[in-house]
Parts: sequence; C-alpha cells; structure tokens
Amino acid sequence: MLIGDQIRFVVLGNNLKIIAVAITAMIVARAVSIYALSTLSNWLAKSEIPLPEQTVLTWGGLRGSVSIALALSVPAILPQREEIIATVFGVVLFTLLVQGLTTQPLLEKLQLLGSQPLRQQYMEAIARQVALQRALEYLETSQKRPGIQPEFYRYQKTLLSGEITLLQEKIDKLLDEYPNLQEFTTEELQRELLAIEADTYAEFIRAGRLNKELSPFLTMHDRANEDK
Repeated sequence: MLIGDQIRFVVLGNNLKIIAVAITAMIVARAVSIYALSTLSNWLAKSEIPLPEQTVLTWGGLRGSVSIALALSVPAILPQREEIIATVFGVVLFTLLVQGLTTQPLLEKLQLLGSQPLRQQYMEAIARQVALQRALEYLETSQKRPGIQPEFYRYQKTLLSGEITLLQEKIDKLLDEYPNLQEFTTEELQRELLAIEADTYAEFIRAGRLNKELSPFLTMHDRANEDK
C-alpha cells in the first residue's frame, strides 16, 4: 500500500532512460563482482565454482523490499526524490518480472536443476503404465460379467493396450536419451526389494514364526548391496 501510494507511473515512464542505465549498471557490476571473485576464489582457495553457477548467481540478483524501503526513506525535501523512487521501483520491477521469471529457464538451459524433474517424469510414466496394466488385467477378469457387451470390452481393451504401448515407447525413449535413468531404475528396484523383504519379516513376526528384530536382517541386506 505504501509503495502504491508513493509510485506514480507517469514519473516511472518519464525516467525509463535512467531506469535502463541503472539496470545495466547493476547487471554489469554484479557480473564483474561474481565472475572476478569466483575466479579469485577458485585460484586462491582451490574452490570449484563452475561457470554456469556463476552465471546463475549473476542473473539471480533480485531486488525487493529493502531497496524500496531505502528509497522511500529519502526526505521529501529532496528535489529528486520522485526520480529516485521511480528508478528503484523500475529496477525492482525488472528483477522480479524479468530476472525472476527467467531464472528457472536459465537453470534448465545450464542443466543445473539436476535429474529430479527427469526422474519425476520417468516415475510418472512408470506409475501410469502399472496402473493401466492393472486396469487391463481387471478388464480381462470382467469380460464375462453379465451385461458387458463384447464391443465395449474390445474397445476398452484396445484403448488400454494402446495407452500402455505409448507409455512404453516414452519410457524406452527416456532410457535411450538419458542412460543415467537406468541406474535410477536399479536403485528403485533395490528399494522395492528391500520393502518386500521387510514386509515378509514383519509378517513372520506377526504370525509368531520369527522372534527377532528386523534391523539385523535389513542391515545385512544393506551391506550386501554395498559390497555389490
């Protein structure tokens, strides 16, 4: 409310040149400081700050409430107060709407988001394929149910089979383009096997057929995986 009360967009429009100069100066100054200090740190401290990360640090210099608060604190008797507020507001607006909204595409372009989005996409395809496969199996057991028309059964089977085939093609494409997903698939399978093993031990304990804690068994399992 305070910002909206103080900012007049006519003044903002009249100071576009100054705002552009301020934005340029801000980006250049931040780039010089980030790249120079990172290079110095990599040389002196033997640190490893990759160039893509330096680029994100340079572009991700967002400004906000502190800058505007400082501008609004300028005394009203100062003749250039409106120009100062308009310039600061224009810079903040640029950082939020331009730099803020383009940071994620920049991270994707520089491949700094890691494999989590890709893994999520892969697991969603796997989950949907499993769900459709179970639906198809249930359909097979329900085809002789009274009242089910053969045409409806064939249509649903064709629909489900087609979706499963498309998903399999998508999964195969992901595995071909990103071989690292194969390792992720192996890790997921190991976790599933461990969960099945734990459930089996728990079932034996509940039935009174096993009188030991689960932890020794699971620890042995983990060690075996580490040895592999």
